[in-house]
Amino acid sequence: MLYVTNSPLDTQKLAISIVKKYLKKNKKYWFFFLYGELGSGKTEFVKGVAKALKFDDSQIRSPTFLVISELKNKKFELYHLDFYRVDEKFSDRILHDLLEEKLYIKKNIVFCFEWAEKLSNKIKNLIENINSSVLVSVKIKILNSTKRKIYIDEKK
Repeated sequence: MLYVTNSPLDTQKLAISIVKKYLKKNKKYWFFFLYGELGSGKTEFVKGVAKALKFDDSQIRSPTFLVISELKNKKFELYHLDFYRVDEKFSDRILHDLLEEKLYIKKNIVFCFEWAEKLSNKIKNLIENINSSVLVSVKIKILNSTKRKIYIDEKK
């Protein structure tokens, strides 16, 4: 699906509406692969995901210098990963270790990957084969200082 947003708040609202749709599917693992140039609105989209899952969106910041940030509430764990400053080998190792640790937890787990193009096909294929999961590709293109074209593709 193709969407156009006119502000960061619109981008968040789009993410909220998409997450609400997936809440009805009762899946345990959600993976959002975010693509777009620097400043395109990937973090704003993650803020919308967080809001929809009842997290305080002020806790969502671009984790570029942290690589990963983690939020937990009673129903969900949210992992926001930013691979901008890491290479494919390092991002794969981080993600492999995290998945190995988290796939046995009883809570619903949501992963948001900024700069998802840094993930190898091997890791993407591993994720695609996880049962009870939703995979969503989010491609954001800057149209002007506030307007964005957002393409959403659900893989499961």
